[in-house]
This record gives sequence, C-alpha cells and structure tokens, in this order.
Amino acid sequence: MKATKLITWAMLQVMIHKGENALKRMDAHSRDAMGSNEQMLMQLLKDNQDTEYGRKYGFKDIHSIREFQEKVPYTTYDDYAPFIERMVKKGETNLITAYPVVQYAETSGSIGVQKQIPLTDRAMNVYQDYSGIRMYALARRYYRDTLHRPLPVGRGLNAMEVESGTMADGTPKGSVSGQAIRKFRKVMPFFLTSPLPIIFPTGGMNMQYMRIRFALEDKDTSYMVSSFMTNLSDMLGFMKNNWQMICDDIENGTVNPDMVESPDKLKPILPYLKKKPERARELRKIFEEGFDTPIVPKLWPNLSYISAIGTGGFAIYANKVKQYTGDIPIDYSVYAASEGIFASASSMNDPKYDLLTDSCFFEFLPTDGSGDEQHPLTLNQLEAGKEYEIIITNLSGFYRYRIRDVIRVLGFHNTMPQITFAYRISQMVNLAAEKTTEEHLSHAVNAFAKRIGCQIDDYCLYIDYDHDPGRYVLLAEPDRPLPVDRLEEYARIFEEIFCKVNVEYYTCRYDRSIGHPVVLLQQPQTHALWREFKIYKGSSPNQVKPVRILDSPQKEKFFFGMLEEGSGRDVLSRFDLK
Repeated sequence: MKATKLITWAMLQVMIHKGENALKRMDAHSRDAMGSNEQMLMQLLKDNQDTEYGRKYGFKDIHSIREFQEKVPYTTYDDYAPFIERMVKKGETNLITAYPVVQYAETSGSIGVQKQIPLTDRAMNVYQDYSGIRMYALARRYYRDTLHRPLPVGRGLNAMEVESGTMADGTPKGSVSGQAIRKFRKVMPFFLTSPLPIIFPTGGMNMQYMRIRFALEDKDTSYMVSSFMTNLSDMLGFMKNNWQMICDDIENGTVNPDMVESPDKLKPILPYLKKKPERARELRKIFEEGFDTPIVPKLWPNLSYISAIGTGGFAIYANKVKQYTGDIPIDYSVYAASEGIFASASSMNDPKYDLLTDSCFFEFLPTDGSGDEQHPLTLNQLEAGKEYEIIITNLSGFYRYRIRDVIRVLGFHNTMPQITFAYRISQMVNLAAEKTTEEHLSHAVNAFAKRIGCQIDDYCLYIDYDHDPGRYVLLAEPDRPLPVDRLEEYARIFEEIFCKVNVEYYTCRYDRSIGHPVVLLQQPQTHALWREFKIYKGSSPNQVKPVRILDSPQKEKFFFGMLEEGSGRDVLSRFDLK
C-alpha cells in the first residue's frame, strides 16, 4: 500500500508540473489575448490551406481577420456532414482538416439530430491540458497559496464514463473526456479509486454503485472529478439511499447481485474484492449519524477538492453536491462541447472561465442586435456585463461555426475576457417576444423554492400551446412531498416571481399575450430516472445534460408521466387563472 501511495504521489507531481505549464500559458495569453487569438487563426489557415475546404474558400490568400470574415461563411453542422461522411465511410483525409483525426464524438444533439464531431490530435492535446491536467495544478495552487498547506495525496473518485466503440473506418468514438482518460489507461489505477474494469466498463453493471463502493473502501480518497455536477449529485444520492447495502459488501468483500446483469459481468471485478470489516464499521458509524451535516469530509478526511462543470444549468446540482461536501473547494472545470474546449477556470471556487485563445478563434455577435453580423466582434471588443452569441473556428475543421450558445462577459483577466455560459439559443422560450432563457428560469425557481419553504431538486418547463393564449407550465421536483391542493397558490407565487425576473414576461402577462402559468409537482428522482433512461438507451453520461424545456414528444411523455397523483396533466384542462 505504501508503494502504491508513493507511485500516486510521484505521478501527481508529474501532472501538477504539466498543469502548471497549462496555467502559465493561460496567464501569458491573457496579457495579449487578441494577439494570441489572431496568431492561432493565421496558423490554422496556413496549416489547412490545402484541404478541400481551405481551397474552396481561399485560405491561402487570407491574411487578416477581416478577410477571413469576408471570404468564409458562417456554418452549422449540416455544412460539414457530407465531408464527415466521406471521412468515416471512405477513409478520405484532408477534407476539412489537415490534422489527424483521432476520435469522433457521437452525439444526438439538442434536437435529436445525430452528429459525428471529429476530434484531431491537436484538439485532444489542448483539451487534456486545460481540463484534467490543469485541475491538479489549480488544486495545488489553492492549497499552497490560500490554505498554506500541502495538497493531500490520494486517488480520486471518478464519475465520468469512458465509452468504447469505433466508427466505420476504425477510429474510436465516444465523449472527449472519455478519450482523455483512455490515453492514460495504464496509470489510471494510481489516480482513481476504481479498478480498471470499472474505469473502462463493458456494460451490465450499475456504475453508480461500483464507483462509490470502491471509493468508500479507500479512506484516503482525496478528490472527486466528473464531467458534470449531475453525475456527482446522482452518485451521492445513490450512496445516501443505499449505504447499508454498500457497507455490507465492503465488509464481506462482495458485490450485491442486483448491481450486475449476470455473474459473468462480475468476473473481471473479483480480483479486486477484499473483505474490509474495519472500514465497513467505520463507515456505518458515520452513516448512522445521518446526513444533516456534510458527510463527505467525515467519510474521506483527506478529500481536498471537487472538479466538475457546475455553472449555468448545472448550478442547481452544484448546490446539491455542496450539501454533502460542505466547504470543500470546487474547480468549476471548463466550458466545452463536443466541438471543442472554449474556456477554463483559472481559480478555485470561482465560476468564471478564461477564454482559451489557443483552442479556438472566437467571434461574437451581440444579442442586443447592435453588431454587424457580417463582421462580428473579436474578443478585444467585448464589454463586461454584456451577452454575445459565440462563434468558433476550432482545431478539428469547423470554421465560423455557430454552436448557438450565448455567453456573458463577467470581467477580464488582464486582457482576457472571463465569461460564463448564459443560455443556449435553441432552449430560449419565445412565446410572445418575452425571450425567456434558462437563466431566467433558474433564478425564478430558486426564488420560488425559498418562498414556499422547500428545495426544488430539479425542474423543467412545458409550453402549453393548446391554451389560449399560450402559457408556461412548470414541472417542479421538490425535495419533500407538497400538498397538491395548493397548486393554484404555487402558480400565483411563481407568476409574481417570474414577472420580476423577466420584465418582458411581465409585459406579455400585462397585455394578456401569455396566459397565467401552471405549477405541477413531479415525483422524487424524476430527473435522475430520465438520466438513467438516456444512458440505458445509449447516451454517454458525460453528455446527458439537464432537461429544462420539454421540446420533444419523448420528453413530454416521460416527464408528464412522472407527476404526483393529483398533479397530473388533467390539471391543465381545468386550470385557468386570470
């Protein structure tokens, strides 16, 4: 055990050193943000001038940002789909990128259209540097500079999924974060509490159980890492509801048979199962004291930080995780998508992201319509407090790509804009020009929960077009049962709050272009079950995002099917406040 811990320490020092280099690059780029981003674009155009796409748009003759904007059009995924099909099915190269493609991120997209996003070796290297590797150095800096003590050494609890699979041409497919872990396969047991068959599963196992079970065995677990806070929130919730079973299995060196599909699925795990009665007794004592105070510091005294995306739509899950973890510092990780990594946190406990000028070339369209769409703004023209649609040119062959995200500029690190994700344009509700965003909804739900004296564990919004005029229907998942005979009261409270959160919504209510909202109550664990359903159907846990708008028949059927008795869909037909 001492030898293993020594190897873990040595490898963490290597990762911290690499992470320090990434943080230093971020700081250097922040001193000349525009210069570093323009340099990235010019090099990218030069490297890709002989691709089919580069020849079509004359990359060779582009020598300025203005020429780039004039010659190269905005794009969406549909512009690249024919090229990607040729890459995957025919093995063609040098179509949209000259860099080797090492991975495809296969995703359904927000509206159910399947996308196959190429990931080049250069894009992967940038992703690794600014996500997981940066995390280790950031944590060490926090402990050294803020807490004035060494960073605890230990393995981490990983809640990310590492999918396996290949495209038609043999190229690996899966989430970007999963590919990053796969690259370090041989050393992962020294970084993570899960054994290799759990880090790289083949299916047929309850992964929440497996990951938390092996992490609880290791008292020296020193950090938690995940793509999204939802994964950590779900896992800790599973622990809370099943700790007796987990303790029994740790004591006896077993796996509960209900947690595996068949005995054959258990065979790879058997060499890692050891009886640990002392640790089981210690855990039981802690669990029996209850969950009224943060339990994670009691379970793992050396747990030193958490790293996961916990901003925007994930903020509600970050708050749920904090109920278990207390004041343990959080690295809010990155702002990224399958198309690339766009920004990264440069400070612990700070949900601001520095744009990464060597990952993408960035352009911005002001959401207030004040900009020139033909010549959008560059990052040196952004203003604090304003919102912009972000347009990217990445390292994987997407040029002037509209990902349909809106960011807000919070301030600056030297000359580098620090941003947060504001909302996804496709998820904005616009019944009568009220332009309700996910952020509006989040603020309203938080205020609503305080007014009615409970916590809302999750929520989503349905637009009732059958009502005249159309109206919002909030489906709320409270942390405890609420009386369904108070739905009318809840609706009036929610409307009062929403009119303050979104002034345009207030105007629409005043002129009766939007009807009175409705509030319905969901059963416990509704959203967690949805995530389980999506994973069962083949989605990666690293890509299952919170459902905020019921924008498909599948979502509508599922979530309305999970309402509390007396709070069902039939309420809509008789609920018509004025």
